[in-house]
Amino acid sequence: MTPIDGAHISADDLHLLALAEQGASAGERAHLAACAECAEEYLALRQVVQLGRAAGSDPLLMPPAGVWALIHVELGLSDAVRTPPPFATTPDVTAAAAQPRASASPVAASLPVESTPEPLSAPAVAPAPVRSLPRRRWVPFAAAAGVIGLVGGIAFGVASTAGPPAERIVAEAALDALPGWAASGSARVEQAADGRRSVVVDLDAPAIQGSGSREVWLLKADASGLVSIGFLDGSTGRFAIPASVDLTQYPLVDVSAEPADGDPAHSGDSIVRGALHKL
Repeated sequence: MTPIDGAHISADDLHLLALAEQGASAGERAHLAACAECAEEYLALRQVVQLGRAAGSDPLLMPPAGVWALIHVELGLSDAVRTPPPFATTPDVTAAAAQPRASASPVAASLPVESTPEPLSAPAVAPAPVRSLPRRRWVPFAAAAGVIGLVGGIAFGVASTAGPPAERIVAEAALDALPGWAASGSARVEQAADGRRSVVVDLDAPAIQGSGSREVWLLKADASGLVSIGFLDGSTGRFAIPASVDLTQYPLVDVSAEPADGDPAHSGDSIVRGALHKL
């Protein structure tokens, strides 16, 4: 935009000029030569742009191969974008910084050319050669940068959590249906590095009718003692094993159907049960 009747250059146009995304008109150059306020703001913006582009060229970390596939599934993207997008490399700003200054004034040298430059006088700021982009494209450019940052952040998060699992399986059990039930399932004991244990139960059984629930127990081999470790909501659940429980004394995993009667004792109606085998 060309200043009219002494008006200042708009903030948007100053930003675009500093980013070298639009060419400066003759009117804008003349205004910058005469208006100390606009020239000062432009040079300040230009310094920020140069500092950002000279920040370094750290290599980009390529995410694991499965990251884009997970993003594709999570966002429900079409097959047209099933192939991962290319990751841009960081430009080499060292060579650009080594280029000699133009003989014109700093403001004129750093302005993208749309008309013949006119000599201007302003405080010295080293120009940075950049590639001009079409006018008003800074918004989609910033959005694209945000998408790349998001993908990179997801890749970093996946890479950070990659490696050996935090827990290892130490015992397993096949859960068989008890009389009156058409059901099956499995259980496994996982132990964390700090010694904490948990039982992971997978159950395939009909839903409990009414307001009843399914409770998970650890039983002694002769069913003379039992410990409740929680209620199974759905088909899969993870339950912490109390540190005081010795699985050699409580080797059976039991899932029972419990009525909503307020009685914490085992109902006697077991859906599935199975013995843990140490791995």
